[in-house]
Amino acid sequence: MFTIIVRSKRDADAVKAMLDRFYPGWGVEVRTLHGARGGEAMLAELSGIVEPDRFYILLLGREDAEAARLVREEAPRNVVMHMVPRRRVRNARLELLYAEVARARSMIRVSASWDPSRRVFLLGPRAPGQPLEGLEPKPSLEAFIGVGRFSEILSRLAGGRVGRNPLVVRASGSLHLVYNGARPRAELDIVDEGPAPRARLLEGSEPVDVDLPRMVEANRGVLGLYERASARFLEGLGEFDTVIVPWSGGKDSTATLLLALKIYGRDRVRVVYGDTGTEFPLSVEYVEQVADKLGIDYVRAYAGIDKALLKGAAPMPSHSSRWCTGLKVEAVERAVRKLARGRTLLLIGDRDAESPRRSARPPVRPGPAEGIMAAAPLKLWGGVHVQLYILSQGLPLNPMYEHGFYRIGCYMCPALRSWEVYVLTSTPGLHFRLLRSPIYRRFIASRLRRGPAPVGEGDGCSLEAGLAGCG
Repeated sequence: MFTIIVRSKRDADAVKAMLDRFYPGWGVEVRTLHGARGGEAMLAELSGIVEPDRFYILLLGREDAEAARLVREEAPRNVVMHMVPRRRVRNARLELLYAEVARARSMIRVSASWDPSRRVFLLGPRAPGQPLEGLEPKPSLEAFIGVGRFSEILSRLAGGRVGRNPLVVRASGSLHLVYNGARPRAELDIVDEGPAPRARLLEGSEPVDVDLPRMVEANRGVLGLYERASARFLEGLGEFDTVIVPWSGGKDSTATLLLALKIYGRDRVRVVYGDTGTEFPLSVEYVEQVADKLGIDYVRAYAGIDKALLKGAAPMPSHSSRWCTGLKVEAVERAVRKLARGRTLLLIGDRDAESPRRSARPPVRPGPAEGIMAAAPLKLWGGVHVQLYILSQGLPLNPMYEHGFYRIGCYMCPALRSWEVYVLTSTPGLHFRLLRSPIYRRFIASRLRRGPAPVGEGDGCSLEAGLAGCG
């Protein structure tokens, strides 16, 4: 899925030892610059290694700091350069190498800059434009565009205007930096549970509206890079008789579906819609509309969570008791096993940024039955890439995002955070439609009674096996 490049063979030996311990089954390739010193020599070696449809992480030590400045400016866009805080890469302990590679991986999904002339954000490693202030590589990073009513809701919370379609970066834990340009316009604090999120405007920035179609066009080239890298990853897995995509209507599974159709064609792709019985009505309508537009059929895998709750056979799901996840996994896996024919590939929407647990999972692993392989082609993508990719393919985003949501699950999911609950209860068109459901009434009443709770792993309402995430 990505290649690590180091300067010398001894550095490569250290990285391979780290991969053996922390990345078993990932198949990460390690290449060297054949001991090259100096920026020009390193760039010459890179030119013989780097291909246009793969991501590369170049690890250098402090002794190469001067050369690194030239390499950072001139290397291809799909190369992330990262300095290890030791004189040489091989001087670092394996645990430190693991942490530094994780930091470098985060920049693949969250690297961005600001183009003041076009007033858009440019994505990808070393994107041209003004660097975003306060954006430092770390595994907790995630970035997405706050589309639709997001900026309106945030402006209300912050007490001042935030421009349309801001870039939102989850910096750490519950803290999100909201960019209207090269500088953050606001800080947004989102806890897992609580009556409302908190926000404040930051000094030294002005509200700037970003035109979303213009941003899609400005990033078509880099979106093509992410698409090609995912396609190459999948093509490296070999030939399959059947390809199955579990689809929730969220952004991640929708982008995965689009990739599958483009790479494998409609004849081989089978789609499973995981229906809990407690889906947002707008999500159900979105799935039907997109399926019709794409000309595909889907199998509905009904989990019956609504029946279990209405009959009183189970308590309301909570962070400590996500029994609903098990029912949804079982329903989707049953459908997958029925659809599997010959050598079968199961494509899931797992991404690194969703949680530490997902980040640690290899991009390829065994599926729910013999003869089925599961793969995560979006693993290195950020939320912003997923959003813009869907738009670039001529599809709208799920209307729940337009209402201000970032993650979409069920309307009684324990992983709906304070932001989503606030959006629900402050949006009459959503709230009153859902109030018809006694399950929703019970859920929202319990959430509004609770105080803030510590932020957890963030794996949310995604499935343990990654089969039908919140998106």
